[in-house]
Amino acid sequence: MTIKQTIQAECSTKVLDHLGLVSGMCEELKISKLIDAHLPNDSVDKILSTGTGVVGLILNGLGFVNKRLYLVSRFFENKPVDKLLNVSYLKAEHFNDDALGRTLDAIYDFGVSELYAIISSSVIRHLTTTYGLKMETGQLDNTNFHLHGKAKELKDDSGTTTFEITHGYSKDHRPDLVQIGLQLIVENQSGIPLLMKVLSGNAEESQSYGDFVKEYANQLKNDYSVDFLVVDSKLYNLDNLEILGGKESLGWLTRVPNGLKVAKEAITGLDADALQPLPGYEKYKYTEVCNTYGDVNQRWVILQSEDKYARDLKNLDKKVIKARLAEQKSYKRLSKELFETQEKAGAAAEKFSKKLKFSSLENSTISVIKGYKKAGKPKKGQLPDKISYKIEGEMQPCQVHYEAEKQRAGYFILATNEMDAQKFDATELLKRYKNQSKVERSFRFLKDPNVVSSSMFVQKPERMTAILMIMSLCLLVYAALEFVTRTLLKKNNTTYENQVGKQIQNPTMKWIFACFEGVHVLQFPDNEQVVINLKDRHRVIINLLGKNYLKYYT
Repeated sequence: MTIKQTIQAECSTKVLDHLGLVSGMCEELKISKLIDAHLPNDSVDKILSTGTGVVGLILNGLGFVNKRLYLVSRFFENKPVDKLLNVSYLKAEHFNDDALGRTLDAIYDFGVSELYAIISSSVIRHLTTTYGLKMETGQLDNTNFHLHGKAKELKDDSGTTTFEITHGYSKDHRPDLVQIGLQLIVENQSGIPLLMKVLSGNAEESQSYGDFVKEYANQLKNDYSVDFLVVDSKLYNLDNLEILGGKESLGWLTRVPNGLKVAKEAITGLDADALQPLPGYEKYKYTEVCNTYGDVNQRWVILQSEDKYARDLKNLDKKVIKARLAEQKSYKRLSKELFETQEKAGAAAEKFSKKLKFSSLENSTISVIKGYKKAGKPKKGQLPDKISYKIEGEMQPCQVHYEAEKQRAGYFILATNEMDAQKFDATELLKRYKNQSKVERSFRFLKDPNVVSSSMFVQKPERMTAILMIMSLCLLVYAALEFVTRTLLKKNNTTYENQVGKQIQNPTMKWIFACFEGVHVLQFPDNEQVVINLKDRHRVIINLLGKNYLKYYT
């Protein structure tokens, strides 16, 4: 037998890839220790602690070959489990669905949002102290995950329904499936989710925003030093403004819905010549006004965007074509309708005309329709058996509404309760609002079927809420790794090669994970392990992150 054959017969390889980076960050953030401190394992076998189970699920979620709960043990079959989790006796079979089910049950019993807040606040303190993370703004948003299965609900001890997996408005365009909601506040600079809350599948977004702010305003200020929140336009309504106007309120920034009457009036009555160029944004102009909508003092920044104007006009033209076709069809139906009296026909014509937006009924007349019981031509002088009336006229394009909407095209309004323009000028407000995309990218990450979302197939609604917390932790670890890596690259004046061979200092963690594909652990019969296939591109990142990560790759 050759040496090569001997090695193949007696040695085995395990897939390491980027999982050492994930394990290193989990250890640096002390996720397992934090969880075990609050959720000690009281199971019979005592092998898999709750914290270790959670880290295992994070590794599975960020493994890019995401397995469902009952297949997690298979995920670990070709991984160096003891090395990744720093537990010498741990094996793949210990991550069975019973053990992981107990882990999820323990998380639910403790409180999903409560446990996540404990972990995330600790993470933020560490990143602030060690890497200089500066807390600026929180970005609040909701999303839904659709599920295959039947509607389910959770009730508290009094029998009140607290949570439902049910049908609702589907952002994924799958109204046939039940769904579950997730609400996140994401830190603006790092993209780390600070707080999370599980929502019923039919939760009203506008109401949930207000409830979330009311529940967590003090926690955001005290535990995270976040005193300013950016939310989309669904926050802006009278009920939520009452909450936002409280003494303990956060600073907030949102967009005023374009359909709101006061918004239309503000834009329609605007003198376009009064708009000023917006510093830092060459395609924007703006003006500022004070407003007390909802009895809350606020600053409105009315902005006009060249790009938005072009989009709005294109959409308006499509809208007009569609509306005029629909109005034509409505008129055809109306013109075939017979009325008992001339007055009723006139009233119907007037009512119809008032509903028209992009067309008008011209040369409208009421015609008399004589009806006879017998078929054929009526005899001379024969009186009709029935007289009816019908509407006749011509449908013509109407430009009044079109011109009104065209005048509002390209405009949008940002509202904030920060009245000091020296603290947040119009440029800064627009910049912070545009950063709303960070939380949207977070949701796209969570919904990536290759990352974490296929873990959503569990039967118990209690475990489903815990799975959503695990998914949020996956995002937390991913965002923390990305922030730390980028921070250290800049601090050490180092670069990393991106997909097109350009040296940059802000690579995505997903790209770095992909670069680590092919790194394996060669295990000898005497349990000695050697990491193989390490290349210079791997060592750049490993050495940058430090010795806590180096140990996984030596």
